[in-house]
Amino acid sequence: MPRLKAFVHVAGSVYGPGDEVPAEVARLITNPKAWEGGVPPVFDDETGGDGQSGDASVEVAEPPRSGAGSGRPAWAEYAASLGLEVPADASRDDIIAAVDKAK
Repeated sequence: MPRLKAFVHVAGSVYGPGDEVPAEVARLITNPKAWEGGVPPVFDDETGGDGQSGDASVEVAEPPRSGAGSGRPAWAEYAASLGLEVPADASRDDIIAAVDKAK
């Protein structure tokens, strides 16, 4: 399985370079920038038998804008799932503004 080159937050857990990422979690990390070589893993059930990736994309839902689950980590993960780069010093509001601008 490919290795992570960046830290990611998935379902309240943090995974980073050198961590063993369970397959069910790795399926949720769809941003190629998180993986070494820029290639997320392809699982056997996602291929058409030829080893090529199938249409098994996982859509990440937009987090709430207030209340539980509306923090910076959730918005950073959502922005990354849209292919947006999130600077380490970006605030939650900065990330929401970037997401809104990209839509």
